[in-house]
Amino acid sequence: MSSLLFVPANDERKFEKASSLPCSGIVIDLEDAIHAEHKRRARASLSELIPKHRNPKQKLYVRINGLHTAFWQDDLVEVVKIRPDGIIVPKAERDLHLLDEFLVGLETSHGLVENQMKLILILETAKALVDMEPILSSCPRIDSATIGMADLSADLGASWSDIVQQTPPLLIGLREKLALVSRKLGLKAPWDSVYMQFTDAEGLRRDAMIGKRLGFQGKHVIHPSQIDVVNSVYRVSKEEYEQANAIIAKIQGQGAVQMEGFLIDEPVVKRARQIIERYEAQEVTA
Repeated sequence: MSSLLFVPANDERKFEKASSLPCSGIVIDLEDAIHAEHKRRARASLSELIPKHRNPKQKLYVRINGLHTAFWQDDLVEVVKIRPDGIIVPKAERDLHLLDEFLVGLETSHGLVENQMKLILILETAKALVDMEPILSSCPRIDSATIGMADLSADLGASWSDIVQQTPPLLIGLREKLALVSRKLGLKAPWDSVYMQFTDAEGLRRDAMIGKRLGFQGKHVIHPSQIDVVNSVYRVSKEEYEQANAIIAKIQGQGAVQMEGFLIDEPVVKRARQIIERYEAQEVTA
């Protein structure tokens, strides 16, 4: 996985185009991209939209409205019908038991296995970031998480640009914390937050490199022009793949060896295997 592109649920043209783009997955957005007056029509369109344009090589997610709204239950009723790869929950806090209980009933009525519908949480408030570990351990269907840096900036009374675009960027410790807590809890690696200025390719690249260095699995994007930049950062190169294979070959039958001035031991071998696995997975879906 490298890039997840957000697409409004009420724009069939954009979804059809997104299905042909080199992003790892698409997020059909029922939340911020849809005005309150159009929520019902947007969610009702899912059952028609998805079968027409779904690309089996891409993951498919749906971002529902937050649990603080009056829309999330109606969202889930329609979302479960299309069986996405996951549900993205914005402004996630400690009330996830409500969503979990509601989903159990829907899974039962649709003949699905309990906890089949996995969640990606977006942590977007100071409260959520302070309470990160209790939130991420509160529900067995949580798959991974991300930080909603734009909403978090607003919650803090700061500007997104001042936090993300200035040098050095601020709140890097929150990304570090998310990586550590996710690993501790056995969740999948986190997703990195969207970069709001889609015309700033170099800024996007610098921002994406932070997540890559922390072991994130990819980055959310809001514009097709951002896909190639994010993919180039997160995708394993042929050179990295060949180097990983060379490490595996070098250490065969030995506990530790030297290679090109580096000590090669079990942690290095473990990382090499991760690189090989990721490269082979991305080649299958290319």
